[in-house]
Amino acid sequence: MDEKLRILKMLEEGKITSDEANKLLETIEDKTENIEGKARWLKVKIIERGAQKVNIKIPLKLIKIGAKIGGNINIKLPSEATEKLAEKGINLENIKDVEKLNELLVELEKEAPFELVNVDEGEKKVIVSIE
Repeated sequence: MDEKLRILKMLEEGKITSDEANKLLETIEDKTENIEGKARWLKVKIIERGAQKVNIKIPLKLIKIGAKIGGNINIKLPSEATEKLAEKGINLENIKDVEKLNELLVELEKEAPFELVNVDEGEKKVIVSIE
């Protein structure tokens, strides 16, 4: 809030123009959106016996591009992941073509980061998240 007030004060004092103030305010809003955290990545972590075995971070935009290039996609997720997505109103069973997958990815990008799967079986742990 302090930054916005400072910009408005500078505008009031004539130190900056209204266009400059608008650009500065837009910059602050962009930073706020990134801080709030929109989903941008599909992240997979596998930990075995306390050691990290896999740590993959794939940009959702890259998945979109791959879907466009690859054609039809068959998505099989663990039931826990399917349930968590269903809680957010996302049903992967209906994805028959690239356009629907793209729509899904657009919706995921609007979401705040969330954990899709967290399986802890003794010495093995698998975490799949959208960050």
